[in-house]
Amino acid sequence: MAEGLTYLAVAYLGMLVAIGIWTWTVFTRSNNLEQRIHAVEEYFIRDKTEEQ
Repeated sequence: MAEGLTYLAVAYLGMLVAIGIWTWTVFTRSNNLEQRIHAVEEYFIRDKTEEQ
C-alpha cells in the first residue's frame, strides 16, 4: 500500500513540475511574440509618419 502511495506522490509532483515548466514556456513565448508584434507596429507607424 505504501509503495503505491509513494509512486502516486512522485508522479503527482512530476506532473506539477511538468505543468509549471510548460506554463513558463508558454508565457515566455507569448511575451516574445508580443514584443515582435509591438516592433512591427512601431515600424509601420514610423513608416506612415515619414510618408506624410
